[in-house]
Amino acid sequence: MGTFIHKPNKILEVLKKGEVPLGMQMYSHDPDLIEIVGYAGFDYVKIDMEHSRVNPETMVMLIRTAEAAGLTPLVRVGENNRLLIRSCVESGAKGVVVPHIKTATEAKTALDALRYPPEGTCGMCPAIRGSYYSQDAWEEYMAYSNENVMFIPLIEDVEGIDNAEEILSLLKPGTDAVGLGLGDIANSLLSKKGEKVQWQHPYLAEAGAKVLGLAKKMNIPVMGMAWPKADAASAKAVIASGTKILLFFPDTHFWAEMCRNIIKEMRG
Repeated sequence: MGTFIHKPNKILEVLKKGEVPLGMQMYSHDPDLIEIVGYAGFDYVKIDMEHSRVNPETMVMLIRTAEAAGLTPLVRVGENNRLLIRSCVESGAKGVVVPHIKTATEAKTALDALRYPPEGTCGMCPAIRGSYYSQDAWEEYMAYSNENVMFIPLIEDVEGIDNAEEILSLLKPGTDAVGLGLGDIANSLLSKKGEKVQWQHPYLAEAGAKVLGLAKKMNIPVMGMAWPKADAASAKAVIASGTKILLFFPDTHFWAEMCRNIIKEMRG
């Protein structure tokens, strides 16, 4: 009989210690950069399938790379799609981030795809990476997955803010988290052609306070990004506001900033 290997979810472990997990968004789908993030000491990476061109085959490779570098791999899918979500779970992701969750119904749809019975309806296959290609300890694997694979809905629309309490009520304390996408909300508030995005729009503070307050009340950690800059000062301010899981701008952002700064210094 096979034995299921319980790989730790570093995010959940760090949270239990009362500390803040540190993660990096990965857009470049370059395994070397994921290794660098892991060797630098980060806790997790969020592999992106929404704003980058990562396909399911590449996603599995990047999950393997993250695990080898000591990182907990999360995956942000491109949409609330049952097949995509199940693919992440079966590939060994320790969390699935689902964008633009606006209602409790949408959250329930994602949760059903992510969780195994009796908590959800994720389908069974005895030859998936998540269960080490074995059915021998299947029940143990399902129980582990339901307790350690995080569901992280992204609330990044005004409608999602309006329905935040109903969405958060579906999440499991000690396993799940919620993401807050203030950038998308700010962008959605544009009302006329030629108007500039107000990255510090007053509504953003109101929306953030609402989600943070509900999350604290329901014991659901908020995943937030160092904002408005990817620096230590912004990160500390976000943590002070109540964010429990910190996420930094994508790897491509840091590389772009470095290149621009070199040009400024050399040709400025």
